[in-house]
Amino acid sequence: MCRLSTTFTTLFCLLTLLSSTQHTNAQIGVAVGLNYDSVSDLDFGDFSTSYDAASGYHAGLFYDFSLGTVGLRIGAFYRDLGDIESTSDASIEEEIENFDLTMIDFPVDIRLNLTATPLIHPYVLFGPVFSVPSSGVDFIDENLESLIVTGNIGIGLAINIAGISLFPEFRYAIGISRLLKDHIEIGGIEVKTEVQRVNSTMFRIGVIL
Repeated sequence: MCRLSTTFTTLFCLLTLLSSTQHTNAQIGVAVGLNYDSVSDLDFGDFSTSYDAASGYHAGLFYDFSLGTVGLRIGAFYRDLGDIESTSDASIEEEIENFDLTMIDFPVDIRLNLTATPLIHPYVLFGPVFSVPSSGVDFIDENLESLIVTGNIGIGLAINIAGISLFPEFRYAIGISRLLKDHIEIGGIEVKTEVQRVNSTMFRIGVIL
């Protein structure tokens, strides 16, 4: 709960700052999309488990600043990864076998604009994503890292129609830092876990009016 409270306070401050910024090339937009996520195997002690890919959705706001062929985009998104379910037949803690997972994402995108037509502007983007994870399962929530980092790459189009800008995008996020803490307690015994990461494929569309 404390983690979420801090996150939403940070989100509010960020959006307040962005909304007060005045610049002809700076705009605020909204975006929604679908995400397909994979959590890497969890290895600890003599046990290990694998997880099915999960699907979910995300939505949020972004601040877009464009300067010629280069742009900067900073966003704040809520991402629901859905239910993470184990594929292992081994008997381990129930909380580790199946759990839900959500993220508050703060992507920082560097956008490189490519050759454009009057209405369609293709671009590539890359940059870090800082995420605050949480789970409705107490055991998982208590053992999540407070902040995780992924590397984000993608392609997109800026489509200008009747004063409205649409941004359909394909993104792939590669896990860099670990999801769970390096030591967790199971059955009263502290065990060391191997690095577990989250990779995500996202389809997103943004709008600036």
